[in-house]
Amino acid sequence: MKAVPVPFLRKNKIKRTTSERVFDAFNVFIMIVWSLSAIYPFWYILIMSFNTGADAAAGPIWFFPRMFTLENYAFVFQYDRLQTAFVVTTLRCIVGPILSVFVTVLAAFALSKRFLPGRKTLLFFFMMPMFIGGTIISNYVVMVKLGLLNNFLVYVLPAAFGFFSMIIMRTHIEELPIELQESATIDGAGYPRIFAQIILPLCKPILAAFLFFSVVGNWLDYYTNLIYVTDRSLSTLQFVLYEIINRAEASTLIDFTKTSSASQRRIMSMANNTVPTPEVIKMTVMVVVTFPILFVYPFFQKYFVKGMLTGAVKA
Repeated sequence: MKAVPVPFLRKNKIKRTTSERVFDAFNVFIMIVWSLSAIYPFWYILIMSFNTGADAAAGPIWFFPRMFTLENYAFVFQYDRLQTAFVVTTLRCIVGPILSVFVTVLAAFALSKRFLPGRKTLLFFFMMPMFIGGTIISNYVVMVKLGLLNNFLVYVLPAAFGFFSMIIMRTHIEELPIELQESATIDGAGYPRIFAQIILPLCKPILAAFLFFSVVGNWLDYYTNLIYVTDRSLSTLQFVLYEIINRAEASTLIDFTKTSSASQRRIMSMANNTVPTPEVIKMTVMVVVTFPILFVYPFFQKYFVKGMLTGAVKA
């Protein structure tokens, strides 16, 4: 049987009125302006970090560095404690988020069982700290009693459980088909196996989203170091950068603690117009703080939106 050729059918385009085109063009214009207003502050910080301090103080810089230099970054990275602080912060951003997400999802899995004895009482006590928080003094006394002062565990243990995150994870677990767990129980699987082979794989999006939030929180936190840690070997990157800014503002740009003599000679040999000012040091520190996060986010992006929507609304 010979196939009959089908004639080419031209798709009828929907005619758009002039008002619709004007409205779409206006929306595009607004979105472009909004995007530029959101991106430009980051671009301004970047170009300021690559500009000499004296030139930046002479007048505003808008789009590109007028006097390009790398001395600002050399000044920040020559600080001897920066490498140790980077190791401590990286270790904290690995141990802290993993422990936090694991403890939170364990609690969410247990509290998703309505037959759990004392379930409502546990939820009540978990919820109380959200509304009644401790003061700085009371929290400090607790850390002293627990022996967490000048201890690496002070970075990870206090933030190991979050009630709000647990509620969202619990809601997500409750939305999973209960038949999956029932069939696994019939096959002889216990709760540890159900948790490891059913719950965790199905919770990957929401776990990745909260893992990213925890990584960012641990990376940007310097308050814990400021209050509970005086041992310089346990200083975090954010706290060291905070010290650099304070020293720059106090005009003590050379007399750093334990700064090598080679670094001192290097700074002393700078010309006056290339010595970093407090303003460009702030911009450089901002870039150093945010740059690593830009590399972490793409690995979590595909889980981010789905993880935040899943479990946020109970059906």
